[in-house]
Formats: sequence, structure tokens, C-alpha cells
Amino acid sequence: MRIKELLAQSSEQLRDVTDVPQKEAMILLGEVSGREMSWLLTHSDDEISSDERFEQLLKRRANHEPLEYILERASFYDREFYVDSRVLIPRPETEILVDKAVELAKTLPEQAHIVEIGSGSGIISVMLSLLLPKARFTAVDISVDALMVSQENAQKHGVNDRITFIESSYLDGVQGEIDMIVSNPPYIANKEPLGIGLSYEPSLALYGGNRGDEMLCHIIDLFLARNVKVLACEMGYDQRQPMNLYAQSKGLAIEFYKDLAGLDRGFWIKEKE
Repeated sequence: MRIKELLAQSSEQLRDVTDVPQKEAMILLGEVSGREMSWLLTHSDDEISSDERFEQLLKRRANHEPLEYILERASFYDREFYVDSRVLIPRPETEILVDKAVELAKTLPEQAHIVEIGSGSGIISVMLSLLLPKARFTAVDISVDALMVSQENAQKHGVNDRITFIESSYLDGVQGEIDMIVSNPPYIANKEPLGIGLSYEPSLALYGGNRGDEMLCHIIDLFLARNVKVLACEMGYDQRQPMNLYAQSKGLAIEFYKDLAGLDRGFWIKEKE
């Protein structure tokens, strides 16, 4: 069978799973063959035998398992991070949260102590460590499995000596002064149905309570209780009004930012003056 024939057959199996079935079939074939997509395109008339591993990966994707879990990697900030089913898959909109945290960090001392609540794969703390080389970081997660992934990514990108990893709930295990809290916490309401792809991701990283914003509200409480200077959080597209009302009830001025689709995606709060 020629490469283009194998890709045509494989694409058909993925047609109901993705908007780019041929591209994903090529990615999976490249994964097992060790070839770049450009090579597969320019050698499309070459003969190839479909092997068992390719069929297994194709079947996993046809069952809606996310491509990132199959490949055990995801792109974030044009860098490659390790991911598996123990952690949430990085989303492009979370890059905006990192951008906002870097912008807010300019108002803090260079050696600011920045704490991430719910580090998951560690992408936020790792990227901030790379972008803010003089700051110090603490990454907290209640899941020891997630922390293992965080630590692997920190080591992969050479910042493991600049991030303290703590297995804890919220800030329970964090000592000393905190200059900034950054978080992309679970913010989906418990009863909200998930798409089939999301069903592969850890529920601990998705569901945020009966309303969905309970964890966000608690993080605001901690921001006040620990006298933190700056807070930056991602949130759901429909949570602007409840977060605005909650911040106002605490006497706080809250600002919101949008994602690339123009949807409300996060907020930041500075300490009371």
C-alpha cells in the first residue's frame, strides 16, 4: 500500500472525531514511522506497511481520546510539554493568563514570590519561571500525580531548581509572604455535561463546585487573607458577572480580560490601596 492510500483510509476513520482527519492521521503515522509530515507528503507514492502500533494509536483517536494524551506531549508557548491523563491538556487561552501574569509582575519586585494554585502539568509555573528568571515560584496541587507531571516538565525545561512543589490544598502548605497568586482552577459546574473528548481528562481538574465558581471565590478569599499584592485567574466565559459581584462584595476592584475569540476568559485583582 502506498502512503497516500494508507492516509486516505486512516483519515476516514477519524472523520467524525476531528476537523482535520488527514493531518491527524499524518501526525500519528509520523509518530510511529519517525518521519516528518513534510517527508510523508513528498513521499506519498512510496510503499508502506501499516503496523500494529499505528493501528492502535489510530483506534485510540477514533475513540475520541485526545491526540495530546496519545502522543504524550502538548504545545504551549511554542514549547513542548509532557502530558498524560493525570493532568489537564494545556489550552491556547491559558497563554493569555501567562501574558497577563508577566505584565502584572512588572509592578512587583524582581524577586517576587509567585504561587500557582492547582499547577496540573506545571505549564504556567514553568513558563513564568522562564519569562521571569529572578522571581521565585511555588507550585501547589492537591494531586500527587499532577505534581509528578509538573516536576517532569520543570526538569525538561531546566527550571526545577527554581520551583518549589507542594502537595496541598490551596495555600495550606505555603509559608511566608506571597506577592502574586496565579491560577487556572477548575471552573465547570458539577452537573454540566462534558464533551466526549473532555471525559478523558481528570475530573478533579475540571469541576469547580455546584455553581462552578466556588474555587475562584475561595482563591479571592485567600488573596485577601494572605495580603497578597496581585491575583490573576482564568475563568469560564460566562462567569464575569458572578466574579464581579463577589469581588465587589469584598471591596475589591476587579478587571477582566478576553480570549482570542472575544470571550471573557479571566480576571486580575490588585491589593487595596
